[in-house]
Amino acid sequence: MAQRSHEQRHLDLIFGARALARYIFDDEEKWKAVYRLKRELGLFKMHGQICGRPATIDQRIAAREAATAMEKIA
Repeated sequence: MAQRSHEQRHLDLIFGARALARYIFDDEEKWKAVYRLKRELGLFKMHGQICGRPATIDQRIAAREAATAMEKIA
């Protein structure tokens, strides 16, 4: 597997509560809700800014959806 440069890895991050809210909720005005989801979605702070990886966020949301679907079946 080819090594990715620091710049390429850096592009895999979303920086800031507003940008994360835009990604998660499709509404950057919901930026305050991002902080409550920090642990659940695997968000973290870097250089004083909340950040997240889209792949991790998507994976955690999908897992939560699957768990909820299983609860409804049971």
